[in-house]
Amino acid sequence: MIHYLLMGLVSITAVGSFDAVGAILVVSMLVVPGVCAYLLTDRLSVMLLCSCMFGIASAMFGYYGAVWFDVSISGAMSTAGGILFLFTWIFSPRYGLLRRFTAAASP
Repeated sequence: MIHYLLMGLVSITAVGSFDAVGAILVVSMLVVPGVCAYLLTDRLSVMLLCSCMFGIASAMFGYYGAVWFDVSISGAMSTAGGILFLFTWIFSPRYGLLRRFTAAASP
């Protein structure tokens, strides 16, 4: 029951948000915070907290970046989320790119 309730709420939110902010920002804000949090931890409670922090950070950095460079706010928020994901992917302690290179290089 809870699964179907959550899926219904996410669907309603996504469909309503497409008209309000655009498809790129909706997809970016649904995917990037969760993926970044998953790269950092395997515990659900920590993952939810990290996901919220990544969402807030990409919104803040994107908004202030858009004001600074005088560009589209939704595009800047998506770009900020992409940059946060790139740094998380490179420096993740367990699944990161640097971790894989150092593990492959050491005998």
